[in-house]
Amino acid sequence: MPLLNWFSSLTLKNRLFLAFIVLILLPFSVLDIYNFQKVKLNLQQKTSEQSLVQMNKMNESLESLLATTFKTITMFEQDSSVISVLKQPEAVDQIVNQRKIEERFRSVTNSLFISSPPVFYTIADLLGNVYTSFPPAQRLNYELIQSKPWFKSALTASAPYQWQLESNEVLFDVNKSPQLVAISTPIRDADGIIRAIIHIAVDYESWFKSATNGSPTSDQYYLIDQRGIEIVHSGAEKSTMALESPIKDRLLADGSSSGFFIHGSTFINYTVVPSFHAYLIKTVPSNVLFAELRSIQKAYMGTLIVFTIAFMLITLLIASAVTRPLRLIQAKMLDVVRKDLKVRLPDQRYGGDIQPIVQAFNQMIVDMNGLIQRLKVEERQKEASRFQMLLSQMNPHFLLNTLNTIRWLALEKGDNAIPKICVSLGRLTEAGLKLDVDLIHLEQELELVRGYVYIQQFRYDQKFQVDYVYADDLTYALVPKLSLQPIVENAIYHGISQIQEKGHISIHVYTKESHLILEVVDNGIGLVKSEGVSKKDHNGIALQNLRERLALLFKKEASLEFVPVSQGCRVRIQLPLLMSTPYQKGSDSHVDRSTR
Repeated sequence: MPLLNWFSSLTLKNRLFLAFIVLILLPFSVLDIYNFQKVKLNLQQKTSEQSLVQMNKMNESLESLLATTFKTITMFEQDSSVISVLKQPEAVDQIVNQRKIEERFRSVTNSLFISSPPVFYTIADLLGNVYTSFPPAQRLNYELIQSKPWFKSALTASAPYQWQLESNEVLFDVNKSPQLVAISTPIRDADGIIRAIIHIAVDYESWFKSATNGSPTSDQYYLIDQRGIEIVHSGAEKSTMALESPIKDRLLADGSSSGFFIHGSTFINYTVVPSFHAYLIKTVPSNVLFAELRSIQKAYMGTLIVFTIAFMLITLLIASAVTRPLRLIQAKMLDVVRKDLKVRLPDQRYGGDIQPIVQAFNQMIVDMNGLIQRLKVEERQKEASRFQMLLSQMNPHFLLNTLNTIRWLALEKGDNAIPKICVSLGRLTEAGLKLDVDLIHLEQELELVRGYVYIQQFRYDQKFQVDYVYADDLTYALVPKLSLQPIVENAIYHGISQIQEKGHISIHVYTKESHLILEVVDNGIGLVKSEGVSKKDHNGIALQNLRERLALLFKKEASLEFVPVSQGCRVRIQLPLLMSTPYQKGSDSHVDRSTR
């Protein structure tokens, strides 16, 4: 991976620094920012809840006003004087009727709406008479009243009772609001007969200004209908305080009954006014609402930046302090070769975890110097041994030359036995001279055994015979040089020579799984009886030498053991099966190996 390769190419100091930043500082900073944003969101939620509580109170006051106003209809229906005027207006002079109705209007207004926004009543009976609680902007005309939508819908009861926004028909000097919220419904007598249509209009702008009076100047309140048209707002100039279109669009698209959101630098709270399906909206500039939060945020971020810089500097110092001794050790290790290991670090200058490293480095230098000195001594000893070995080889060469001279002298005199003995002895001597050869073919080892046996046959006057049992395909199996000869010698000296009858020695070579087995079996006096004669010879120099050579060549994969038998002795060698076919001209390969 490129990122991993890049990280691996950095120095230890930079890797430590980067690890501190990525594993500690970065998660800590992200967690802090996340927690601060969570606190900020919770604060916005709390602020929105407080604003909604205030707006719900405004909503409740409007609903209470409208509900109280609607209840006055029942008061008019239960007033017998009003019903009598509406049923028989011709019974009394019209002026008297007008005064009765107006007096009832004032009574209701003074008892229920003395401290509330203005409420305007209009009653139109079905006999051509109209009564109002206010001076109209235009002269009353019954035909005009009959043509108004509210009269027709109330008379036919085709629409449910619902407050509607209507234009203001009150004299401008009395009420200057351009719109009123109104409701129309029939007035029925005790028999359920419709006697008139009552139209009640409420000056909601007066209520709105009264409800928003005392709010901070930064707070703006709006009423908008379901089409996004502003009904009223708390600002002095509508043109300068208009609600932005994106805010209206988002509000209408949301569709929820209440909530809040932030648009640009403005915090918006809203709730639905159920009476006439409008939205009550409150806007507050974010810089005013969250001024304290912004100051906290600036202080927090400033503290975080200062902490980050301080952390990075401290991390850099820690990384430098950790890696400085390592860089010094690295430089000293480069000086090791140039200064022939004559380098040492002052361990008194370092403490803590670095001091054991420095001490280990100094001890390593001391050990390396001691090892080099031992190697030099061993090399000198090795050279001396080599010199002595070359000197010792002079005598065997002299012996070979002497044996060769004896052989020719015997042949000149017609003696055939002595030359064969000289040849056998020469082969044994020559095998001992080849110090650079450890493994030889099985057939070569058997040839050495045959030469040795030939010599011993003359000594013991043909007292024993030797059989060789092995398969032809094992001819080129590799065996340690002079591995069978010491065992055969042991069988002759300590086994066959101690008995009166003719001796018999059998050499068996076979394979078992992936091992080569060499066995020498004799019918001598046996292992137990021979221990009294010469106990140490069984573990003598020749056999002990063979054990050590097997261990050097094959480690723990080879073994030499004496196997108890009823008569005589059985010695078994087990070693890995290795095959080496001699090179033949024209073949594809000159060596075949069969290993485990």
